[in-house]
Amino acid sequence: QFLYFIGVSSMSRDERVKVLVLGPSKVGKSSVADFLSGTRDMPTTEYKETCPLRILEVFLEGLNLSGGRRVGRGTRAQVELWDCSGSTRFQGCWPAMKSKADGIIFVFNPEVQGQERELEFWHKSFVGEGMTADNFLVFAHHSSAPDRAIGDGARPPLSGPLASLKPLETSLDFQSDDFKTAFERFVEKILIARREAEENATLTNKNDVMAGAIAIGQSH
Repeated sequence: QFLYFIGVSSMSRDERVKVLVLGPSKVGKSSVADFLSGTRDMPTTEYKETCPLRILEVFLEGLNLSGGRRVGRGTRAQVELWDCSGSTRFQGCWPAMKSKADGIIFVFNPEVQGQERELEFWHKSFVGEGMTADNFLVFAHHSSAPDRAIGDGARPPLSGPLASLKPLETSLDFQSDDFKTAFERFVEKILIARREAEENATLTNKNDVMAGAIAIGQSH
């Protein structure tokens, strides 16, 4: 069953971004997605399995895509958060889930020893061609009181393809990094990379056209 939370926008110039929320079961992916989308800002102790997907929508205003000081009102983005089940029994849905994804938020529970290594499986299963570290965020999410004080010492280092990333310590009811701001900066990076790719493609196309015109002129 697919649950859609769709907002309506009258602004056709909105940038659209698709972000997957991935990780093992029972790590708080839905709570993170709810918080980022503004659906819920308070923690809950009730666990409800996601089967197999929820799509939540959030509009981000005033994004800075200039790479420097924000100019004017900034850019508005319409972000779809695809909150995906942590169960592998829904693997048949994964190709559709990952299609045209712009970014991924990986979530794990740092209180479960070694769980950060499970993210390598999710990376291998969902990461598309052309994605780089700028397309990923990693949240070490606490749904209950942490056994260790939140801070660098409580963040297990990542390995494999995510080794260059530092997890953000996240929680809805304990001390936490400002992961809402980190999410906004994450979306900005995705949009900046998209614009640069579009500009490069346009420039390459113009150069190809000019080269073709010169070749035709030389043949006469």
